[in-house]
Amino acid sequence: MTRIKELMDSAAGIPDPAERSRKYKNIVVLLSQEAVRSNDQQHIEEALKIAGMVTDDPSKSYVEIIRAIAKMKQKDKNEFDEAVKISKSIDNHLDLSVALHEIVIGFGRYGIENKDEIIYADSLDLAQKIPFNSYRAMAYRNLSKASIDPAKSLELVNISIEILEKSKEIKTIYQILAFCDTSSMLARLNDNRSYGFLKKAIAMADSIMDELERSAVSLKILETEIEIGIKFKDKKVLDEAVVISKGINKEYYKTLASNALKRYSLY
Repeated sequence: MTRIKELMDSAAGIPDPAERSRKYKNIVVLLSQEAVRSNDQQHIEEALKIAGMVTDDPSKSYVEIIRAIAKMKQKDKNEFDEAVKISKSIDNHLDLSVALHEIVIGFGRYGIENKDEIIYADSLDLAQKIPFNSYRAMAYRNLSKASIDPAKSLELVNISIEILEKSKEIKTIYQILAFCDTSSMLARLNDNRSYGFLKKAIAMADSIMDELERSAVSLKILETEIEIGIKFKDKKVLDEAVVISKGINKEYYKTLASNALKRYSLY
């Protein structure tokens, strides 16, 4: 806290309002990280005070604080309610979607792992309030991954699928990633619909012209094909993963693809 006081004193002396605001925002990030490390609620309280001094896009600061609360080991109904209350200070749908997703996943997983039905139910209710469909669908998928009950897990995946299929505004690259994620999860649940979502992702990938984005989604498709191929012992899908790897041009993604294939002795 001595270091934080020094940073605050330094920020207060900055004459330019925009630069001063950025300094306060950085201090909020530091306090949020320390809150997670120490599991000390005092750091959250200090971060909130400083977030109120941020004038340049303060919503980002509140997202950082909420992310920290969601990651802290200490969780109860009061902490959940506090995080939701803080989210009301966020002034745009994108940051609000990110913040609510963090709350849903952090507290939802806690509820599942600790059999806390109240927090889990509250997390499910909150998921419905996430503004952007892509984040709302992702929240249900991530809760599904945390569930140890296959029936409940499948129910949550199906909610995510319903949201995705009704959504028109999700950017193509995010749709592809969502379809791959859905395909992967269905495979783990021994659901053959996994193949259909993989095919959707592959078909949509053809429309991506940007080389970097194309390499990123190709890697995701490759990883999904490996998972499905191994799960269902499907050599054809595994062979397709090898073929896709040859079309990845960006070096970073090419290296990741090569490593993924070598990991499973496919290359």
